Amino acid sequence: MAAAVCRLFCCLLLAGSLARPVAAAQATYPFRIVVEAAAGGHRLLGVNRGPAPVSVRLLLADVDNVRADALLPAYAVLAPDSQAVLLQVRPSVAGRPYRFSSEAAHAIGSYRAQPDERFAYRLPFARGHSAIVSQSHDGPRPTHDTADSEHAVDFAMPAGTPVVAARDGIVIEAEFANRAGGRDRRLLGKANVVRILHGDGSIASYAHLAHAVAPVAVGQKVTAGTFIGGVGATGYSGGPHLHFVVQKVVGSSTGFATVSLPVRFLFGNPPRAGSVAYRQQLRAGELPVTNVGRTADRDH
Repeated sequence: MAAAVCRLFCCLLLAGSLARPVAAAQATYPFRIVVEAAAGGHRLLGVNRGPAPVSVRLLLADVDNVRADALLPAYAVLAPDSQAVLLQVRPSVAGRPYRFSSEAAHAIGSYRAQPDERFAYRLPFARGHSAIVSQSHDGPRPTHDTADSEHAVDFAMPAGTPVVAARDGIVIEAEFANRAGGRDRRLLGKANVVRILHGDGSIASYAHLAHAVAPVAVGQKVTAGTFIGGVGATGYSGGPHLHFVVQKVVGSSTGFATVSLPVRFLFGNPPRAGSVAYRQQLRAGELPVTNVGRTADRDH
């Protein structure tokens, strides 16, 4: 999956104390940059109204008679449902008009997070079901050829197979409205997906889910084993399968990037891609789960 990064642009032309920001590009995630008058100048605030932390990189350009209160570019992480002053600017020479433009890049997640590499995930499908690992890090990767998908695992399963959370966390994206799927590159980015933020700052994505009434909602806390959707073939897909990947946000010279992480499973690592069936193990005496519903089905 591509990194969840977008850019916002805001330009100001200042004369005395007047400031009128140009409309900024809107992102689907509820994060924005706000410019406010402050004593002797203006301040730029980051406003995060979503359930995940947001990494921000802020730059100034086209400056004239401007002094900033911090070294640029300025980096920050805004906590969920919070706001903070990212930068304050004022005239270098008081009483003279000044102007500047600002550019902010933001990514969903904290670039300061340090995911637990030792954590073992349950399998992301209901107990008693089998899957073919059609693509993984240890085998041929015809489509997992970018940093954000290098360690992704594709589980080929029948359409409608229950997909469950592989780890406790908070839902930060839940898209179920898409219906189409196939080998048409116009369908890139059109897969139904659930993204879950974990306690260590890593984020799991469950993609190509079936069109459905959303079983989970943004902001909802889930536990490992909670039903979050069904296997589908939405988006750029050759058939029903679950694309599962764990990612983190990293800083870069131009902003942020999303990279995939190696995943360890409770029941062993997935085999090389091929025709090997991978069956969810059961505890002694347990029966396969055939109707998960919306209740939590915990493995650990």
